[in-house]
Amino acid sequence: MLGLLATGGGGGDNGKRIGYGGGNSGDDDGDDDDDYFDDSEDGDEEIGFFRRRVIIQELFNREFVDAVLQEWYKTISNLPAGLRQAHEMGLVSSAQMVQYLSMFGRPTKARYFSRAFPSFFSRGLVGRMLADPSFLHKMTFELLATISSSVWWEMKNRKERFQQEWDLVFLNVFTATVCNLAVFYSLAPCRSYMIQKLPSNIFEKSYPMRQFDLLRRIQSLFGKAAELCLGGLLAGSIQGGLSNVLSSGRERRLSMTVPSISKNALSYGAFCGLYANLRYQMLCGLDRSMANHFDVLGVAVFFSAVIRLLNIQIGEVSRRVWLGEEADLLHSDNLLKTYNGPAADLAIDQQQRGWFISRNAIVSGLELLGIKNGPPEDAPPKPRRKRIVLKK
Repeated sequence: MLGLLATGGGGGDNGKRIGYGGGNSGDDDGDDDDDYFDDSEDGDEEIGFFRRRVIIQELFNREFVDAVLQEWYKTISNLPAGLRQAHEMGLVSSAQMVQYLSMFGRPTKARYFSRAFPSFFSRGLVGRMLADPSFLHKMTFELLATISSSVWWEMKNRKERFQQEWDLVFLNVFTATVCNLAVFYSLAPCRSYMIQKLPSNIFEKSYPMRQFDLLRRIQSLFGKAAELCLGGLLAGSIQGGLSNVLSSGRERRLSMTVPSISKNALSYGAFCGLYANLRYQMLCGLDRSMANHFDVLGVAVFFSAVIRLLNIQIGEVSRRVWLGEEADLLHSDNLLKTYNGPAADLAIDQQQRGWFISRNAIVSGLELLGIKNGPPEDAPPKPRRKRIVLKK
């Protein structure tokens, strides 16, 4: 019996206490030699909000993927046809399967939207959400930020005409939002299991059977530029035509210039294909870099939101420059009333109906902008010519 009670000893006080851990001496207060929680020999472990993330490689072994399916009580027959074929070819990792089942294996908003849209758009949505689980959140942020920035710019420049020209404001904001979301959706990273030779952006991550070299990334840059240029041409032509139709029926001159249909279409095509394409290409690269660098998710989300907000503000200001839209200060109601007085209100209204502004308003507006009209103040007066009358 005593032999059974002393099986955990081995030190100087064998038999005095029951210790089934084994191997500890009498002067270590019963601490187990296998206790690894106090191992702090590595002094280079980073702590804090800005610590670096440890990248864990994805596992494409079918045994791990099947284990994930068993945890979710799913089988291969429950997967879509494309994903099932990719799983049989070994193109789906265990992490991707977890992301897919967490978003589409139960009733969620993502599954509702994916089933509400057509099949070709649904496949693209699922692939983008597998490549970036925060895709829907980023798209929602882009939508709200673009609308807010466009409306604020319209209110700042139209001033008292904002409510009177609400139809033109809605058309401009709607077109800007659609073009911005189209560029964002087209360049977002997408995990495709079909035939895909080119990446969505030049910084997209490679994965098995989809290795993107430098040549393919350059081809993707120019291919996306041509694709977005055609989309911008279409959107600009429609928006330009509607703007000219709405502005032609106005009795009073607009507070902002309206470009022609051809100029609006070409400007939108160049803006989306060149400028917006390059901005969002760089944004995708920054997103991937921050996601791989920061271990704390909140830090990466914060910097991503700040950069996206700054990108939208820069894009909104530059879009007006590309389109040639600017506030027409000479045709502002307050400016005309201030510089012409109340006695000229009736004449101004009659002139504006004929798309004409008096010379006094133009002179006053030029002086407001710092352009003086007439001779300079320091110029000496011209000498008067004397008339000589000869008497007979």
